[in-house]
Amino acid sequence: MRHLVVPIALLSVLVAGPVLAQENTVRVGVAVMENYAGRSVPGNVERDRLVKALNQLKPDKKTHLKIEAIALSGSTADDVSSEAEQKKCQYVVSTRLTELRTAGDPYQKRPGTLETNPNGQWSSRDPDNQRIDPEYRATVEYRLVKLGSNTEVSGAPFSTQQNGNEIDTVSQIMDRVALQVADQIKKAGVPLRE
Repeated sequence: MRHLVVPIALLSVLVAGPVLAQENTVRVGVAVMENYAGRSVPGNVERDRLVKALNQLKPDKKTHLKIEAIALSGSTADDVSSEAEQKKCQYVVSTRLTELRTAGDPYQKRPGTLETNPNGQWSSRDPDNQRIDPEYRATVEYRLVKLGSNTEVSGAPFSTQQNGNEIDTVSQIMDRVALQVADQIKKAGVPLRE
């Protein structure tokens, strides 16, 4: 009889594991990035980048909280709230590209911006070299809203500067936004499912 108790107890733990993991999954709707910069970066590409970055995050070791990101079709939390509710999201994150420029473009530092490349200097001041290997500076603001209560959780804008192309520069920031969104959700705790 004792030999039968151990396999049954083991089976109940294996069955309960996925149920517990599912209870700790938080669904986050991700809106299309708004672009207020003078350069063209597709908002749906950056939305998809943020969705991918959020979905690749490992569950929290203490709470076993897992974030499941879902792409939404609108660009602001107000635009996508009904779509997010239909897709059973607990949160919505929206982003806004406020700056994307090269070394030759004018710049005014925005107070409160988190620099991911602090004290970054343009690598080349020569315009001919800039055309060959352009360097971009980008700033993205994000807004995280808890659905139902419309509680807004957001932080300082993120900014970076790097060589390459416009999309890769903005994508680097979206990876940082994903980490910040996950951190804010973990601090808020796991919302109860209805």
